[in-house]
Amino acid sequence: MHEGIEVNVKDSVETLKTQIWMLTGVPVERQKLMARGLWRGVLKNDVALASIPWKKDALMLMMGTSEGVPIISDAEKEKFKFVEDMAEKDQINLGAALPPGLVNLGNTCYLNATVQCLKKCTELRKALGNSASVGNSDGGLTLSLRNLYNEMDTLQESVTPSAFVGTLRRVFPQFAAMSRGGYQQQDADEFYNELCALLARTVPKEGNEGIIGDAPNVVDALFGIDVSIKLKCKESEDEPVIAKSDSLRRLQCTITSDVNHLSEGVMLGFKGDLEKRSELLGRNAIWSQEKRISKLPRYLMVQLNRFYWKLTPESRDHTGVNCKMLRPVAFPMQLDVYEMCDERLQSILNVQRKKYSDEAMVGASEKKKDAAMETDEAAASSSSAASVDDVDLQKALAMSMEVEEGATAGIGLPKEFSGVYELCGVVTHKGRASDSGHYMGWVRQEGDNWLCFDDESASPCKTDDIKVLKGGGDYHMAYMLLYRFKVGDAGTSSEKKA
Repeated sequence: MHEGIEVNVKDSVETLKTQIWMLTGVPVERQKLMARGLWRGVLKNDVALASIPWKKDALMLMMGTSEGVPIISDAEKEKFKFVEDMAEKDQINLGAALPPGLVNLGNTCYLNATVQCLKKCTELRKALGNSASVGNSDGGLTLSLRNLYNEMDTLQESVTPSAFVGTLRRVFPQFAAMSRGGYQQQDADEFYNELCALLARTVPKEGNEGIIGDAPNVVDALFGIDVSIKLKCKESEDEPVIAKSDSLRRLQCTITSDVNHLSEGVMLGFKGDLEKRSELLGRNAIWSQEKRISKLPRYLMVQLNRFYWKLTPESRDHTGVNCKMLRPVAFPMQLDVYEMCDERLQSILNVQRKKYSDEAMVGASEKKKDAAMETDEAAASSSSAASVDDVDLQKALAMSMEVEEGATAGIGLPKEFSGVYELCGVVTHKGRASDSGHYMGWVRQEGDNWLCFDDESASPCKTDDIKVLKGGGDYHMAYMLLYRFKVGDAGTSSEKKA
């Protein structure tokens, strides 16, 4: 290990490599430079050193074969590390190796894909690691999950989740159902719901107080969504409006022939009619139901309702068939949930949204001073940023004044949070029914870089590969979307600030 190497950001990458060659004897053309947190993978020669977020005492590793290392002391040789000599865990953390996939143990792709996406939830991983009392409650499934994640952290080759899958099938017999001599395909959403319910019961509060806050458990602190509900009788205007509340661990996107975007489907599911007794009428009546989010989580899971049961009255058995809605539904890389929230939560979010709006308008005003140098695209962007409806803004400001000091949108969410989430994981399904087909997991690594987990196989991909997962054919389409909160008007990743 060579310490105290000074990097001149005005130099080129080749100049930096020349400096390293003089220290190590590894020719410039053979050097592969890696540094976790500074750049992804191997540093390319065309990268500007000034664009790299250098840190004091940053660790940079070099892989390459020396043609004659300069004479150095034995103590220095002991400190010098090559990637080939590093442990598999260190190679994965550095980004020099892909993380491991999970072996399919008989139609367990639904499990593999979901586990890979949930691994992105660092707070959940921390809670599992902090809980010394995690044991054999509920069949030891929580302990098996913790051990599985630990194994995935230390191995580079694919991991066989035998203990976790065996425990799951014992604790939840429905996941052990057999068909035609093998295990049946299962629903990833059902697995997520069952796993969350179990973790809510088994991950203790002890050691996780910093994560839980005033939530009843770790799962609800990270994924819990509080919803306010208003019921209004459609057959009697004199019937008082009923206010209720509910708690969810994921949102659902209703898919119809008119739904083209994720937000449309979620908002559609927030409205509906139900039959309920009217005290004034003395009988059951039709009530309209409207939901809004009253508290947000750090992670937002959204499930697209693609599977449905189609009745077949003309068939021989009259039982119906399991079908899938193939309609394309676009989903954003950044999801703004403001319109999904109730007025009180909107007033909390408006504090930061006004700040970002003001900054955008100031920026737009400064750009207009030099209009001759603006491109048409920049001018359109400035106009869009500055276009704020005065009536809505005044209403938002009035509500914001009534928000209690220090109020936040949810447990663990900072005051800077404005209601925007960033997509960090996708579970996709390929096939025509929930009891068949194949699931895969897609997990964001950093920036534009993603990994696709097809059971034991992991392969790199880009954001453009994620956008095509909206559906519309027989290719893999998004079924579950995992979003993580973000802060900052410019899209600063919450992972770097959490």
